[in-house]
Amino acid sequence: MWAGALSTLSFTLLLATLAKGSVQTAQACLSMVPGLTVFAQGSPGYAAAVTPFNLRFSPSPGLIVTPTTVAQIQSAVACGFNSSLHVSARSGGHSYAAYALSGDIVVDMSNFKNITMNADHTVVVQTGNRLGDVATTIFAQGKRALPHGSCPYVGTGGHTLYGGFGFLSRFSGGLLLDTVQSAKVVLANGTLVTASASSHPDLFFALRGGGPSFGLVVEWTYLTSAAPPTTVNYGIGFPSSFNIAQATAVYTAWQAFAASAPEALAMAAVLGRSDSGKVSLSLEGNYYGTLSKAKSVLAPLVASVGHGGTLTTKALGWIEGLEAFAGGDGTLNTSAPDGHDTFFAKSLITSQPSSNASIKSWITYLATQGDSTDTNWFAQIDLYGGKISAVASNATAFANRNAFLVYQLYASSSTGTPPYPSDGIAFVNNMLNALEPNPQGAYPNYIDPSLTTEQWQELYFGSNVGRLESIKKSVDPSNVFGFVEGF
Repeated sequence: MWAGALSTLSFTLLLATLAKGSVQTAQACLSMVPGLTVFAQGSPGYAAAVTPFNLRFSPSPGLIVTPTTVAQIQSAVACGFNSSLHVSARSGGHSYAAYALSGDIVVDMSNFKNITMNADHTVVVQTGNRLGDVATTIFAQGKRALPHGSCPYVGTGGHTLYGGFGFLSRFSGGLLLDTVQSAKVVLANGTLVTASASSHPDLFFALRGGGPSFGLVVEWTYLTSAAPPTTVNYGIGFPSSFNIAQATAVYTAWQAFAASAPEALAMAAVLGRSDSGKVSLSLEGNYYGTLSKAKSVLAPLVASVGHGGTLTTKALGWIEGLEAFAGGDGTLNTSAPDGHDTFFAKSLITSQPSSNASIKSWITYLATQGDSTDTNWFAQIDLYGGKISAVASNATAFANRNAFLVYQLYASSSTGTPPYPSDGIAFVNNMLNALEPNPQGAYPNYIDPSLTTEQWQELYFGSNVGRLESIKKSVDPSNVFGFVEGF
């Protein structure tokens, strides 16, 4: 599978050592890699290749390459290494801060689409695949499933490297990174290794939650599980939006129920804009079991939130259950061009229920300031625990295993296109401050470029920072895979 890599790698290493330290040097090096497509600034195709998901950013990497073989990836990384340039990889390109396009050389993985199911129920997934591609393929090849996010266009690269939460996570498999059995990785010097529990175990630890600072993953091997035969999609709707007191009461009741919810129940709350002094609030999720059991489990929740809440349920198959939360056109198909947005987001991880005073403070801010901001905003809160918390905080680089709720606080420009409103960043920052002025954890897949080094290290990686710094020095001492919020 990796035939030809060493000969090409040796050639490009020799070429790159002739001169160092410039994009021009790297471009000359890359031009000698057989069959590799290279886009330089100003060349045809560059502008389309460099467009990020979040249009609040305007990245301008020196070079973008679109390899078709692993040997070409090795050569591209070697050219960067020997030209003293940073290299980044783009899998799905959904980094909230456009970090996939932050390297001097960007390796676009979009040609790496192979998905191979094995008899032992593992699946080998190249990192050019998006979540929708993986979900439909592994279900078609044996009704298998993985615990991953709901957006079909998110790439498997960053999603796995930083965690990978989905509604199934509490019930089966934990985070997507918890299902990883091994990874094929191109290291900073261009060599290819397999990282697993028995081979390069420190690298394996770092790749499961530590982000893209340690190597360029070209394929993951995941252990799949049997897809639940029934997904009960549910929602609790209310006849109108809520004032501050009502929303505080409903959310407090939802949070209290979530604290002891069964693992088979996935729970989310979504708050959004309404009239001045009010917020919209919806409660939703999935139950993995029979329809009758779902109704029985959810009945106490409906009673506790009150305020005219009405439960709707629908028993679906596995793929239909994923489609219910896929957004867009409601399919997992990723053949159409990906969309874009212009936004700023923050996250918060809480390890226990927030106090009534904190919730009231937060909802008061949303109800009073949320109507006057120039943004389109929402807050989504997902319940963690279950199989996620069954893993020790130092077993992988994902340290926040005690997560109870994970908040995503998100505000787009009114049109979804630039420019971003001048009040947007402050509005989201204060959304967090109103709830928790001293956060203890955050989710790196909602990566926040406004954090200081001390903040992101503590919030994302906690007690694992020291080990990750040590691994970085070992596998990438020249910081080839460096970026602003990377080790």
